Amino acid sequence: MPLTSQQLSTYNSEGFLIVPDLFKLTEFEPVIDEINQLVDDLANRLFKAGRITNRHESAGFATRLALLEKEYPGAAVLIHIGGILGPALARIWSSPQLLDVVEQMIGPEIAGHPVWNLRSKTPFNPLVTVPWHQDTAYLAEGCHTTLQPTAWIPPVNADSVNGTLQVIRGGHKCGCVLPHHLESQVRSKASWYLYIAEEDLPEGEVVTCEMPVGSVLFINQLIPHRSTENLSKHVRWSVDLRWQRPDQASGFEGIKDCILMRTEGKPHCDIEWTQWAKQNRIADAMLDTAEPQSDEFNSMVSGPWMERWQGK
Repeated sequence: MPLTSQQLSTYNSEGFLIVPDLFKLTEFEPVIDEINQLVDDLANRLFKAGRITNRHESAGFATRLALLEKEYPGAAVLIHIGGILGPALARIWSSPQLLDVVEQMIGPEIAGHPVWNLRSKTPFNPLVTVPWHQDTAYLAEGCHTTLQPTAWIPPVNADSVNGTLQVIRGGHKCGCVLPHHLESQVRSKASWYLYIAEEDLPEGEVVTCEMPVGSVLFINQLIPHRSTENLSKHVRWSVDLRWQRPDQASGFEGIKDCILMRTEGKPHCDIEWTQWAKQNRIADAMLDTAEPQSDEFNSMVSGPWMERWQGK
């Protein structure tokens, strides 16, 4: 389902676009099954290690991880940093309806960016509440000129109660990376997040992106955005997926390569998922920046952005 000329113009001028009904609800069922398996695996590992006393096997997709998080704070982050791409999510990432839209934005040569995320926002959890930032600030300097559209896709209804995204309309028009700071360094928080100080945010309307299941939010890599706190009783799940032209800088060189998804004259090319999907880019990004961790359940994250913004 390609964008209309008006939708594409809106995305380019405002830096974001919500496209309703891009997916059918049934298309998320394999992804939800995949996520449920990840949660089950984590619950079994935590139980076997004596970190929890209840695996909460009777709880469902909406609540099980929240119950695990109450017993073992950091469980939600462990899901996030698992980093292994499953086949159901890979099919969503390379689906024709997404690639057709991305082709309108960047052209027929399309690669998946190595930075993708499965996010589990458990209720009242500051470690999964993300402050104002630009996505490109988490990458190496100089790649901000590479068009890297992101699709933010919640397999649940996302609203102001359960912690949807907020964006600053037109905030990408600065064309640059705004000053960012490390929360752990300036705010003395147990956090790996970057943030933009209020005085450095561009002017513009703050838009709360409320979205029913099946909708997709497309954002420009330079638009400031944040995710708000989950004030509900259920987990707000989402995935964010990125693309770019394969011949341009990704900002993740030396850690993980992009993966070709579409090329001119061959829109349905075979994607070499097998080895690429097994490579945990989060773990690899931490190798050079984090102290060795003997605890497999350590939920702190580090990466190359920390060195980039250290002392700023």
